[in-house]
Amino acid sequence: MNAIVITGGTRGLGAALTQHFIAKGHNVVMNYRDPDAAERMKNVCESHGVGNLTAFQADVRNRSDVQALFGRASEVYGGTDVLINCAGVNCDAPFLELTDKNWETVIDTHLKGTFICSQEFVHQIADRNGSIINLGAACGIQGRKNGANFCSAKGGILALTKCMALELAPQIRVNCLTPSAVDTEEVRERYSLDTSEGLKNVLSGIPMNRLGAHDDVTHMVDCILGAEFTTGTTFFVNGGEFLR
Repeated sequence: MNAIVITGGTRGLGAALTQHFIAKGHNVVMNYRDPDAAERMKNVCESHGVGNLTAFQADVRNRSDVQALFGRASEVYGGTDVLINCAGVNCDAPFLELTDKNWETVIDTHLKGTFICSQEFVHQIADRNGSIINLGAACGIQGRKNGANFCSAKGGILALTKCMALELAPQIRVNCLTPSAVDTEEVRERYSLDTSEGLKNVLSGIPMNRLGAHDDVTHMVDCILGAEFTTGTTFFVNGGEFLR
């Protein structure tokens, strides 16, 4: 494996995956927006990892930025074999209060960003086999209040994954990872998980009766990357949430 590109690699699940692959000794190109967050992540990886980390600032909505990102990956590591699309942003608001800017920022970062990064990944891969993992969300299927832009973006990623899988097979596999109720700062804030009532409300819908951990997600990503006969599939990491 040449290198793994992880967009949005400094926060949430993107950060967990960056640390995971560095600890396993892989070459990782971490895309970021916030230089301070990138510096903190580099320090963490240098102290706990055995792999090589290259940080690169790029706006996933901008094709020239993304082309430069993959150019850097090719320059340092000879190319990229795995792309994990984690870059995202939230601008939650009630439907009737959503502005055009709220809508465009979220749709462009999640959906357009996944589209652009995936195209540029394919353009650089030449004759090698590769794997793309897109990050979905349960609300892309179920919906939720105050998140029409976010849910629409994630629902679009589910459909985009299937279209890409059909067109890019057999050389490149494309799958979607759809976590829910995983313990991240974003989830804690949205569902007030630091309060006993908020935590109780969330756990009441999860048969496994706990929040997901970062390891639950990284283990599933390892499984997806090793499943060489699997493409166009959505993998749920949700503790059985959809069963209730």
